[in-house]
Amino acid sequence: PYRDALENMCKELQSPALPLFMKCPNGRLEMGENRNTYIPRPSSTSAFHLTLYKFVGKLFGLTMRSKSLLSLDLPSIVWKPLVSDVVTDADVQAIDRVSWKASEAIREHEEKVERKMMDVSIFDSTMRQFKFTVPGSDGKMKELTPNGKSTSLCWQNRKIYMEKLREFRLHEFDKHLQAIREGLADVVPIALMSLFTWRELEAQVAGYGMADKQIDLLERMTDYQSCSKNDPHIKNFWEMIRNRFNNEERVRFLVFVWGRSRLPLTEDDFEKKFTITSHNSAGNPDAFFPIAHTCFFSVELPAYSTLDIMTQKVLWAMNNCSSIDADGGPNGQRSVGPTDSDDE
Repeated sequence: PYRDALENMCKELQSPALPLFMKCPNGRLEMGENRNTYIPRPSSTSAFHLTLYKFVGKLFGLTMRSKSLLSLDLPSIVWKPLVSDVVTDADVQAIDRVSWKASEAIREHEEKVERKMMDVSIFDSTMRQFKFTVPGSDGKMKELTPNGKSTSLCWQNRKIYMEKLREFRLHEFDKHLQAIREGLADVVPIALMSLFTWRELEAQVAGYGMADKQIDLLERMTDYQSCSKNDPHIKNFWEMIRNRFNNEERVRFLVFVWGRSRLPLTEDDFEKKFTITSHNSAGNPDAFFPIAHTCFFSVELPAYSTLDIMTQKVLWAMNNCSSIDADGGPNGQRSVGPTDSDDE
């Protein structure tokens, strides 16, 4: 199915299976912002790789036209150049907090010298450890100048070092993003991109995930069959989605019931409403798992007696049945667990 193919494509793009994107340094080091985001792989700049990045740009354009959102987690340093916005120091820090600390330390020592709180000789002896090299976002050392490995940082060359460091950081992905932009231009009028903010482009391509605002949207776009929004188990359902699930679990639930990891941006963008139907099997509802029908964006939800039981059952179902390949059958995604009754 089309949606499943898009989801699998995005998973491969953000995996070692393809040499295009990798976890940002903050994500690999588990610190700072945007730990869940991916960046272009710095070493992937061959003609072949740039052709692949151009295809990614075409995929972005196709998404903007079809509104089939991509489950890609990319930071501002990727989106901004696509709308001709300026990449800033804050965008670099948002993906690589550690490397930026080195430049902050140099600035602090520079200020001490300028305020006569430190002698130039102390600055030189302290900063001698720094060479005109910098670890790229992939961890590989890059020379900022010719013979950078043998050039030590000192008071006399500090400004050159800082300029080269900043230039490298701000433009590390220029080749990759230019290729993506060229691919985007093949599908949508590139001149119009400057009318978007980077956040608007991100929303058009990748949506918003499942933040609180999107839960409100989903609830407004939900129909109920053989049940009511005022039923206790339906109230528990929305309590579970809002307060028991984290954002990652909300996304997995959406994949379970719809085969997508992103909600449409507005009510008008929904192809169909989400439907919650009562699970009609005889017996104790707590003995059954929910059944998802991804092609119909619906779920059969047993009237679980407590919020805890509902959370346990739904989590098990969505973690053990996330593919829509079997959706063509009459039972949709039927989760089979050890507590299922014999007649389910």
